[in-house]
Amino acid sequence: MTASLRRWHRADADTLVDIYARADSDLLNNIPDDLSLAGAQTWLDWAGGAEVDGSAVALAIVDGDESPVGNVMATSIDQRNSTAWVSYWLDPSARGQGLAAAALRSFVDYLHDEHNVYRLELGYRLNNPASAAVAASAGFVVEGRQRERLLYDGVRFDTEECARLAGDPRPQRRRLPIRASETTSPDEGGRAGSR
Repeated sequence: MTASLRRWHRADADTLVDIYARADSDLLNNIPDDLSLAGAQTWLDWAGGAEVDGSAVALAIVDGDESPVGNVMATSIDQRNSTAWVSYWLDPSARGQGLAAAALRSFVDYLHDEHNVYRLELGYRLNNPASAAVAASAGFVVEGRQRERLLYDGVRFDTEECARLAGDPRPQRRRLPIRASETTSPDEGGRAGSR
């Protein structure tokens, strides 16, 4: 089985803790502050509840054996203006395989088509060309620069801010299949169903 996207499950908490333990500074700035098992469970509960209330959507990037290796997420979903803030991360061991780019392309389509979000926004540090390449590969267009926007390890970094609109051309490149119709998992005492 190839890599794919799916909803996060409560049983993923141990895997999240393992990923957190290997986190480098890039990843540490994109995950919750509480790196404990309780913190992972709290984040998983938040992710499930946020999708139900429409304020966020988070999907796990999973490898062939179904283990999460990353995340794509839309937060600050504003239904009135049809906007959202997009972010993504990968376990350091899963980088360099094109997974983040393929996952982001799939996720962007999903947000536009299934969640009817018109404008997607994201930002990355100017000194992070890998993240810039992922955003560009998913059709995000640079709209500007924010000076000293992010703070990493006591150092401030400029960011490029990008956006992608529902009507923008869709890059014709690899995408990961999305199994987003799962509403529960066996570890939650339910059967997979459709929304």
